[in-house]
Amino acid sequence: MQFYNNTSTENSLYHDALSLLGLLPTDSTSYPIAEFTRNANEAYKDTNQIIWRASAVWSYDDSNFSDLPTATTTLVASQRDYQIPSYAQKIDRLEVLDNSGEWSRVVAFDKSQIKDSIYEMFQEDGLPIYYDIEGTQLMLYPSPSATACTLTSGLRLFFSRNVDEFVITDTIKEPGFIKDFHRMISLQAALYWAIPKQLNVITSLEEKIKEMKEKITNFYGARDRDLRTIIKPPIRVIR
Repeated sequence: MQFYNNTSTENSLYHDALSLLGLLPTDSTSYPIAEFTRNANEAYKDTNQIIWRASAVWSYDDSNFSDLPTATTTLVASQRDYQIPSYAQKIDRLEVLDNSGEWSRVVAFDKSQIKDSIYEMFQEDGLPIYYDIEGTQLMLYPSPSATACTLTSGLRLFFSRNVDEFVITDTIKEPGFIKDFHRMISLQAALYWAIPKQLNVITSLEEKIKEMKEKITNFYGARDRDLRTIIKPPIRVIR
């Protein structure tokens, strides 16, 4: 469903929200497009989070983006910590470039998997094989060395990112997920407007949103049902 096609009141998230609220399709005063845009973007991000939580294995990315969700940075010899890009919301995969020009995967772990002292783990620099996340930093274990790694653009990140937000001048742009669930945007944007006004449509909107959330979760969750969950064993210090 398009964002706001002012030539068609039947193919627009904005006009659908007006209809859900009992407003006329020509009434752009009661619920201004600027206010709807703000609420629609909040609904868009919320729906994005629902899809991420449901898609434990499959990567989901807003189809409005024209580039792939990857980023590279240059490694610094003996430097363990690297800033995660601000636009990356979920890390899907991390790779490092070795000294022969081959990419290899860096495996995620957390400190609870370390049975011995974290400070004794991988004391010598080399080719990173594990990473941990501390706040907005990626921590590499071991720290990279110039002999084991290609430092220039030697760290590659695959990530999930936020949505490509709507702006008030958008017309035919659509949400970047499958069309079956586009109405989630207009439903939630209608609810956000109705709540402070205590309208009698609130309960009806909440019920429709709950039903739509279940459909989204079932659809995206079912895509992963053929894959087994793998339990990772504790990581022991390599000396």
